[in-house]
Amino acid sequence: RHLWRAPPSKAGMASIDESKEKLKELYATREEMEKEMAEIAQRLTEPGMPGLRGALVDREGFPIPGVDLYQVRGDRGRYATLRNDHAEVTKELEKRLSELHLQAGVTKGVAAMELTREAIEKQRRDEEDAFMRARARAAAQYGAPPGARAFAHVDEVTPGSPASAAGMRVGDVVLMFGDVVGPHEAGTLPRVASALAEREGHPVAVWVSRGGVDVRLDVTPRRWEGRGLLGCHMRPR
Repeated sequence: RHLWRAPPSKAGMASIDESKEKLKELYATREEMEKEMAEIAQRLTEPGMPGLRGALVDREGFPIPGVDLYQVRGDRGRYATLRNDHAEVTKELEKRLSELHLQAGVTKGVAAMELTREAIEKQRRDEEDAFMRARARAAAQYGAPPGARAFAHVDEVTPGSPASAAGMRVGDVVLMFGDVVGPHEAGTLPRVASALAEREGHPVAVWVSRGGVDVRLDVTPRRWEGRGLLGCHMRPR
């Protein structure tokens, strides 16, 4: 299912100013989606909650006590819609960026074109993030991405938690969490929260820097007696 739809294209090519404005709107839309997805993931992974994929009944087939099943189903449906819409917005962003590059080539020599500082920075981050994700896939087998930049610092690990069982330690510097890699930006840690919810019960490759050495940990987010699915706290680096 999708709720978001790309606006219809006007005849001809939009002006550069219009293209830049549309890019800003699309980035804002995507950031709002990421924020809402993170909020839903956090809500569904509270103690006693079933997560994004957990069963809604106990072993005897009775509803889980204290859980609003209608709310859970609604949150799960909304999360699935947001995930699909997020992919559509990202495709539209790529299309608009390509058009803007084309416009820059067409107008070169006629008028000097400058993207806003914000648009340039966001474009750089997108390109770098795509590159780092590709390196992250190889890192799961061969090691941490060369030159990977840290995006979080582990400042608390609860004894007996999934994080503790996997070997995470206070002071670890996170380089990669599943397919989430740096550089740090406002949406990085919410993406980690979403990745945890989506991978509940399945191991996730985590690369940390510890004492100058890159260490791989296999963390399995799961229900336990404490808060959340991991049992550790990370702050932006």
